[in-house]
Amino acid sequence: MNPALNAHSPVDTVIAATLFLMSAYQRTRCPGVAVSIAAHLDCLAQHPDADAAIRKVCAGMREQWQAAASCPQATNAMH
Repeated sequence: MNPALNAHSPVDTVIAATLFLMSAYQRTRCPGVAVSIAAHLDCLAQHPDADAAIRKVCAGMREQWQAAASCPQATNAMH
C-alpha cells in the first residue's frame, strides 16, 4: 500500500480519491488504476474512521478490483 495512504488519511479524502480513480478507470481501463483502486478500497476496508457499512462494502469490492488489475479482460464483467 502507498505509505501516503493509511489509517491516518482522512476517510473523506480516501473516499473522494477512490471515486475519482473509479471514474478515471472508466475512461482508461488502465490496470495500474485498478491497482490503485484496490489499494484505496483496502485502506477504506480497514480505516478506523470509516462507517462499518463502508468498510464492509469496500472489503467486498476490493477483490473485484484486484481481479481487474491482474486480468484486464475480466473488467468487462464489472460493467
